[in-house]
Amino acid sequence: MELGKAALGATDRVTLAGCCSLERSGCERFQKQFGGQIYDDYAQVLADPKVDAVLLATPHSLHWTQIIEAARAGKHVFCEKPFTLDVETASRAMYACEDRGVVLAIGHNRRYLPGARLLKSLIDAGEAGTIVHVEADYSGSVEGRYPPGHWRVTQSEIPSGGMTPMGLHMVDMIGWILGPVARIAAITRHRVISYPLDDTCAALFELVSGPTGQLASHLACAMAASIRIYGTRANIEARNNFTEIRIDPADAAAASVQHRFSTDDSLITGLRALADACEGRAEFPVRPLEALRNVAVLEAIGQSAKASGQWVEVRQEAFSRAELAGRLASP
Repeated sequence: MELGKAALGATDRVTLAGCCSLERSGCERFQKQFGGQIYDDYAQVLADPKVDAVLLATPHSLHWTQIIEAARAGKHVFCEKPFTLDVETASRAMYACEDRGVVLAIGHNRRYLPGARLLKSLIDAGEAGTIVHVEADYSGSVEGRYPPGHWRVTQSEIPSGGMTPMGLHMVDMIGWILGPVARIAAITRHRVISYPLDDTCAALFELVSGPTGQLASHLACAMAASIRIYGTRANIEARNNFTEIRIDPADAAAASVQHRFSTDDSLITGLRALADACEGRAEFPVRPLEALRNVAVLEAIGQSAKASGQWVEVRQEAFSRAELAGRLASP
C-alpha cells in the first residue's frame, strides 16, 4: 500500500499497471485505492508488455527468485529491503539483472530524507572531524499488528530481532555515510513478544575505515530511530527518524546547533529515481553492491548470534560466478 501511495505522488513519472498478491481481497483494496488491473499471478505480470518494471513488497525469502524471474522477462526491478536474506542469493539476483541489462533498485529509502542527506553532508565536509565511533538504533513494537503465522512475524523471514524490518535502515545509513562494516559480534534473544521470533538484537562492530560502533534493533518497545556519530570536532546525532539533527561541538565554548525537518517524500523520491534509472538518465542511488553488503551484515549478525556472540567477518563482495557454480540450483 505504501508504494501505491508513493506512486500517486509521482504520476508524472510512474503509472501503476496493477497489482498481484496471493490475497485477492488485498488486491481489490489496492485496485480501489490506486487503480490498475488485478493480475492472476506473477507470471501474468511478467508477460504483460505494458509493464516496464515490477515493485516487490513480498516475503523476503522470495525476493531473489522473483528478481531473477523479472530479469529474465526483461523487466526492471524495485525491491523492498532487505534485498535478500543471504549473500549467495543476493549475488545470484544481482548477476541475473546484470546479464539482462535491467535496473536493480533496492528500497533503502531513508537515504532520501532531508535529515539523512544533511547528516551525510556534514560528515563529508569534515564537521565532525575524525570519526571514532557510531551508535545506531531502530526499534519499535509489532505486538498485535499481525495474525499468528503471518510472514512478517515468522523467524525465517524476520531473523535477528528488528534488524530485518527496521535495523537494516541504520546498517545502510552507516555504510552510506561511513563505509562498510568489517566485522560484527551480535546477540539475539526472544524475551517477551507473543510471536515465535527473536525480539531483541544488540551488536558491536568495526568499520573497514577504523571506527567502532554499536547497533541495536528490537521488536517489543516504543519506537526509536537514531544514529549518533562521535568525532574529534563534534558529535552529530540524527533523532526521531532523521527529523532532528543535532551538532554538539567538542569545543565547550561553542553552542550546539539543531536542525528540524517535517517532510518525508522518500518513497516518492525513490520511485522517481527508479524511473530515471529505467530511462537511462541516472544510475539508481543505491548500488546493488551496497545493498548486498547490507545483506552481508544481516547474515553475519545471524551467524554471530548462533555462535554465542563470536566475531564474524562481513563479506564485502558478491560471490563470484565460479563460486556460485554448483552451490545452489537456480530457480
